Amino acid sequence: MVAELADREAARRLGATHLLRGRLQREGERFRLVAGLVDGESGAQLWSEKLEAPATGLFELQGELVARISATFSARIEETALQAARRKPTGSLAAYELTLKGMSLLRRGSYEADEEARGLFRHALELDPQYARAYAGLSLSWFNEWGCQLWNRIAENGQAAYEYAHRALDLDDSDAMLHVVIGRILLYRREYEQASWYLDRALQICPNDADVLLQLAVAEVFLGRPEIGIERGAQALHLNPYHPNGCYAYAAFPYFTARKLEDFLKLNGRAVNTPLICAPAHSAISSAYLGRMGEAQHHLKLFYEKFGRMIADGRPFTPREACDWLLDYAPYRRREDREFVADGFRLVDGGIAKRSPETTASHMPTDNIFVSGGGGWRLRFAGREANLPDIKGLRDIQRLIGRAGEEIHCLDLAGREEEAYGGQFILDDKARQSLKLRIRDLQEEIAEAEDMNDPGRAERAREELDQLVEMLSKALGLGGRNRQLGSMSERARTAVTWRIRHAIRKIETLHPDLARHLRTSVRTGTFCAYRPEQPIRWRLCTD
Repeated sequence: MVAELADREAARRLGATHLLRGRLQREGERFRLVAGLVDGESGAQLWSEKLEAPATGLFELQGELVARISATFSARIEETALQAARRKPTGSLAAYELTLKGMSLLRRGSYEADEEARGLFRHALELDPQYARAYAGLSLSWFNEWGCQLWNRIAENGQAAYEYAHRALDLDDSDAMLHVVIGRILLYRREYEQASWYLDRALQICPNDADVLLQLAVAEVFLGRPEIGIERGAQALHLNPYHPNGCYAYAAFPYFTARKLEDFLKLNGRAVNTPLICAPAHSAISSAYLGRMGEAQHHLKLFYEKFGRMIADGRPFTPREACDWLLDYAPYRRREDREFVADGFRLVDGGIAKRSPETTASHMPTDNIFVSGGGGWRLRFAGREANLPDIKGLRDIQRLIGRAGEEIHCLDLAGREEEAYGGQFILDDKARQSLKLRIRDLQEEIAEAEDMNDPGRAERAREELDQLVEMLSKALGLGGRNRQLGSMSERARTAVTWRIRHAIRKIETLHPDLARHLRTSVRTGTFCAYRPEQPIRWRLCTD
């Protein structure tokens, strides 16, 4: 009781909500540290830990303590606030408390809990439309269903998670899990470089978050870095010894792709009711490679049961279909990893024949072509062909066409290039006014040249106009604000919009019909998309 009063008094004098107290002892050649986290208001101990290290490892002991506190502190704080929120009726809760309750529901991992959580997040946004964490909650609710449930709606749920995550990051770029969400979704789109940026950013923001580290462990597998994935998973389990049982499956996955099959089976065997549908398939393959065919058949049966329930939705299916689904679904970057899974499947079930190369949509015969090569672009549409030099906006358009109907955030199109949003190029008021006056003069000159049927003069004026508009877009954000005042997203939106419009103008000089089609089908803004009125088949890569 005396200690609690002392802690509360110390917290009051320091103006602190929590106190960290501890005791360091030396016993021979070893240090022992006992640390505890105390609630400054109630004096209750929230967390305690005993750590040991050799006498030469004092700094390592300090780093270990910081990592443990980082991994548990925010969770303990939120749990305390959540307990208070649960005692209040929903109508009296603030946006923060509503979001806490929603996040708690998401941990249940059920469709019904996700739906209930979305209602709370939407209520929170009604109270505070700029509350980034509520948008994050909406993203995570769809991410739940994208990664663990409703596999027949994977494209729609993944897109919803992606869009809400970007909305949240536009308001607050410091949420590591949102970077994980976007990175994981980009992985499954096979956009590996973009995915890596988000995943690396998540680690930089929160290197000691156990949940983030588990997600990164899986992501590293698909990026072809399973050894790093093993480190991430082990660190996550170490930082949070009270993790849910299903976490073993996430930490085990990298061992499978690293071909450490005994280690994989041992760790994966500790997981119960894992949401990873591929886990029993990997257990079957591992057992088969190790010559344990009885165990392999047992795990394969479990995989087929999960596939029939979660993917086939109760309808009859063939082993070939289940194998193909797993190979097509998992976004392995390395061919040898895909072949390792495919060969393992055939080892377990000899009836699964090797797949013959399939004709992909991008290689199907088609009259419409949008391909790059030899430093330029070959475009064909409606029976007419055009060749253009390399322009960044053409790359943007090709990427949108390749994901027709989907919305891609401007940041992911911009590619995080320095010129898109990274520098601090600023114009003073006098320079901005001079640029705007010259732009107006050039617009008048273009109109006059067109009236006089002088295409050469009009094209020269357009070239200068494009250069000035690009210069202005680098210096300004929305509404003409100086670039320093614009957010990363605003600057990327300005740059990408200009690039696409510039490319369409270039196309128009050689292929007016294609330019007209793109103007009506391509939408720019924070989210960009290609949505033609009628489905159009394109070839987007060279033969």
